[in-house]
Amino acid sequence: MVFIRKLGLILAASLISLSFTADAAACKYNNGLACPEETPCCSAHGHCGNSRLACGNGCDAAASFNGVCQPFTFSTAPPAAAVGEKAKPIPTQPKGSFKIVGLTGVAAQHIALVTPKKMLIIDKAENNPAKLPSGKAAHAVEYDVETNEYRVLDVATNTFCSGGGFLPNGTLISGGGAEARGFQSLRMWQPCEDNSCEWIENPDDPAWEMTGNRWYVSFTTLPSGDLFILGGSNESLAINRYATNNPTWELYPKAADFQPVHMPFMVDAMPNNLYPNVYTLPDGNLYIFANQKSCIYSVERREEIKRLPDLPGGPRSYPLTGSHVLLPLDPAKNYAHEILVCGGSEAMTTHSNALSSCGRINLHADDPQWEMDEMPTPRLMSDAVILADGKIMLLNGAQIGYAGFLRASNPIYTPVVYDPDAPLGQRFTEWTPSNIARMYHSVATLLPDGTVFVAGSNQNSEVRFKDVPFPTEYRVESFTPPYLTTDLERPEIVSEIPEKLTYDQKLDIVIDVKATDKYEPDVTFMLGHRGFVTHSTHMSQRVTKLVSTRTSEDGTKITYSVAMPPNANLMPPGPHYIHMLNNGVPSKAIHFLLG
Repeated sequence: MVFIRKLGLILAASLISLSFTADAAACKYNNGLACPEETPCCSAHGHCGNSRLACGNGCDAAASFNGVCQPFTFSTAPPAAAVGEKAKPIPTQPKGSFKIVGLTGVAAQHIALVTPKKMLIIDKAENNPAKLPSGKAAHAVEYDVETNEYRVLDVATNTFCSGGGFLPNGTLISGGGAEARGFQSLRMWQPCEDNSCEWIENPDDPAWEMTGNRWYVSFTTLPSGDLFILGGSNESLAINRYATNNPTWELYPKAADFQPVHMPFMVDAMPNNLYPNVYTLPDGNLYIFANQKSCIYSVERREEIKRLPDLPGGPRSYPLTGSHVLLPLDPAKNYAHEILVCGGSEAMTTHSNALSSCGRINLHADDPQWEMDEMPTPRLMSDAVILADGKIMLLNGAQIGYAGFLRASNPIYTPVVYDPDAPLGQRFTEWTPSNIARMYHSVATLLPDGTVFVAGSNQNSEVRFKDVPFPTEYRVESFTPPYLTTDLERPEIVSEIPEKLTYDQKLDIVIDVKATDKYEPDVTFMLGHRGFVTHSTHMSQRVTKLVSTRTSEDGTKITYSVAMPPNANLMPPGPHYIHMLNNGVPSKAIHFLLG
């Protein structure tokens, strides 16, 4: 009896000891547990991961799998196919390819896809080779993405470092800029396909001005269709100062007596608060990110609802510019809004290293926290483009310095793709490099044909072709993603899509998958808004999967009942593009106005 009682006391003490050890070894954001085998390393930030960032300096071995900071090695063998499962198409160019297709005529500092065929390319006021009939240098062109030719445009105000957004009817509003009547100016572009449209502006009319100067300003289309205009500086500068900071927001269109609304968050985010990133949320509120900070904000109540944790690793906003993107929404995941922020720079010096770390936060979580990951290469000033299949392509930028004239070096030629659905530690894949340096003032966006439009690069204060490390760049590249290089013929949307659709509207869409003998049809519909692109900021860019149900088929033609998003909080009104994918291969996109 005495022996059994002693043994029981020993076992109890052991259990207490084990319990204490497990608690002490918990990785901070892993529900009180040590890290699992697939993401074995407890990083310095308290997240489980399988990257060099997680398993390197600061890794907590005691809270890591098996008590060591050792990466988990995943099998490189392809997964075995299930019984009866048909093969999936394999790209012949698994890393894609770049091709030079045209010239922009003006330095591509800002771009917006304004129709399925036309790209608006905007620069600041400088001596571009494209000339107006008067002989004056053009500062904007309308670029045809099918013929790769441009038409010069006249713009009266300086668009340097401006922002932009779309109204529900497809009209683009450009706002802000620099000297020469640009700081407060608003400009309107009503798209056309017949080469007749021109800039509409009236800088002498107060109605065509914002409430104050806004250099590096952000625009976002709200669910109401109004444009939310946030932040900026009162003057042109390299980094914001309290004396020049404009920590306010306003709307377009605005009432005659509207006064700008002060936002304390835009003071707290100083000095790296220029070109803040803004996304609408399912409840109608906004998510706003600047520097390392983010918050939930109510436009209706004009107040901050919630402050979220700071993103570890350093500032991620201009001029230490990182890449920001709202990951594609999925109705199967209740449209969970997840934000990905990658790269940036350690400090505002020309010799500072770009950051390789990324943070991802799920705003639907009860206690949203940043999950940290690491890119293969540090990146500064990269563009985050949502591809037709929902993956994220990161391209352009540099590895040394910060954003600004002659402030960065060591270009990044190799793009990476981020797969949001892959396990942590396996989400990044490097693709085929370009041979063109895309430095400060570079841009990229997805085209309706599924390729990526890439242009720009001018980190000189004026147009320079020699005696500088990186001359002003006018060449346009087209990047062909791997999904366009398989042996599966591209599917096609063969039924007519109305020019205007409403929320929650269901319509029958007939598609042609071309063949079914080799690949069993696996169809997805993706809806996207391209937004306004400048300085690695893709204003209003967002994508969602659509709910679809197969209703009938006739040979290779299949009819689906497809539902538009249920409300404008998920996809604000304006011009949208719908891609249909079969086994990951996208059709050409169809354009329409939503809402």
